[in-house]
Amino acid sequence: MSFNATLFFALCLLASCAFWLWRFVSLLRTTPRTMRAAALRGLATAMGSEFWPQGSPYQDELATELGIAPGSIVHTLRWPNAHAGIYSFQEARYGAKRRMQYHDWIGYRFSERFFPNFDLKPAGLVPFIRRGWWRKVSLPGEIDFASRYVLTGEDQPSIEQFFTPDRCAAILSREWPSSIGAKVGGHWLLTHREKLFQNISESDSETGVSEEIQELSSLVTGTLPLAEALSGDRLIESSQPYASLAQGAAVKKEPRWRSGLALVASASAIVILILWSIIYFSPLWEHFDRVILQTEPRRYAFAILFVAVWWAINEWGIRSYQRAKEKAAARLEARFSQPSNPS
Repeated sequence: MSFNATLFFALCLLASCAFWLWRFVSLLRTTPRTMRAAALRGLATAMGSEFWPQGSPYQDELATELGIAPGSIVHTLRWPNAHAGIYSFQEARYGAKRRMQYHDWIGYRFSERFFPNFDLKPAGLVPFIRRGWWRKVSLPGEIDFASRYVLTGEDQPSIEQFFTPDRCAAILSREWPSSIGAKVGGHWLLTHREKLFQNISESDSETGVSEEIQELSSLVTGTLPLAEALSGDRLIESSQPYASLAQGAAVKKEPRWRSGLALVASASAIVILILWSIIYFSPLWEHFDRVILQTEPRRYAFAILFVAVWWAINEWGIRSYQRAKEKAAARLEARFSQPSNPS
C-alpha cells in the first residue's frame, strides 16, 4: 500500500491519540499525590510541625534497623509528642503488574530505647498469610497472649526477655483496632494496619483526599495504645487529639448517585461515539473527500489542520484539568492549615 494523505492522516491521528492518552494517564497518577501532599503540608502548619514530601530525616536509620529502602519513603509528617518522635509516612512498593502501591506506616522513635527486632500482629487471616510462621516465637506461660497475637523474630532470647509478663499484661489490657500490627527494631516501633489487599488507585477529588487524611489521623490515634504498651511510655496523655485534627477540614461529600450518574453518562457518551464512528465515519469521510478535498495537497492540508485543532483541544483539556486540581490542592492546604482545627 502506497503512502498517501489518507494514511498520513490516520497515522497522525493515531499517534496524537496515543500521546494524549499517555499524558492524561500520567497526570491522573501524579495528581492525587500532589493533592495529598498539599493537605499534609497544611496539617503540618496547623500542628506547628514539619512535612517532607520525599524521604525522612531518619531514612538511613530506618533502612539499617528495619530494612525500609530510603528511596521508597514519601509524605513524611511529624506528629507532636512530648515523649517520642511520631512520624507517619508511606512506603512506595511495586505490586502486581508493576503497579505502585503506597503502604502507610506510623513510626514511633524512642531515642533512649533500643528494641529487639520482632513483628507483632493480630491473629487472623492476614497475619497467617504474611506472619512468617517459621520464625514464630512462643512465650512461656502466655497462653492468652499467644491466642490473640502472633509474635515473630529471629533473636528469640532477646524477644523473650523483652516480653515480660507485665508487658504482655499491658498489651492485653489496652484496646486498639484489631487490624493493627507492629514491626519493631532498634529505636523504632512501626505500626500499620494489616490488609489483605492494598489499594492501587487514589482519589483526585477534594472529598477523597480529605477522607484519606482523616483516616490517617485516626490511624495515628488507633496505634497509640499499642505503642504505649510496648514502650512503657505515656504517649496518649502527651499527644494532641489527632483523630479530630482533620475533622474541621472535611469537605462535604456529594451523594454517590451523582458520581455514579456522571460515570454512566460518560461511559454512554464514549460508547455512542465509538458506534457512531464505526457506522458513519467511513461514508461521511468518502463523501467529504469526494466533494470538498478532491486533490492530494488538500488532503494533506486538511490532515495537518485537523491534527493541529485536535492537539489544541487536548492541550486545553489537560491544562484546564491541571488548573482545576492546582486550585483544589491550594484549597486543601488552606483548609487543613486553619488554626481553627483542633491542634
